Amino acid sequence: MTCRHYFTLPWDPRATDGTTWPEGGAILLRLDRNEYLLAGQGVVAEFKTRTEKEQEQRKTLGEDGFAQAGGQQRQTTAFSGRRLGIASVDEVSIDSDGKKHFLRRLGGDQNHQGRHARIAIGEWKVLHIKLYEY
Repeated sequence: MTCRHYFTLPWDPRATDGTTWPEGGAILLRLDRNEYLLAGQGVVAEFKTRTEKEQEQRKTLGEDGFAQAGGQQRQTTAFSGRRLGIASVDEVSIDSDGKKHFLRRLGGDQNHQGRHARIAIGEWKVLHIKLYEY
């Protein structure tokens, strides 16, 4: 997994307006093989297999995380190996007895069509993340 500051995402205007980035932070707890809790604020978490990460580093990516087109060297070999995808991201609450309560399921707009789980600056949340391999 890779965790980064929320302002590394290109669409929030506060990321590039010249002001100092506010602090963000989170804790990531592994519950099971492909299941995590992410709690905090101002963070983006991506999940990839080691093979996926190694092959990603071989190509030039644009600011949106996609391979740059036009004039850039293209990747000549096809991807090989297994990938990780986000099956679901649910906002949850945890009561004083440690019991988890479902609040809402985040859709494609909130998880960038399954590319990452994120919690905006100033929005303290707990996310229950389930992954799948393909």
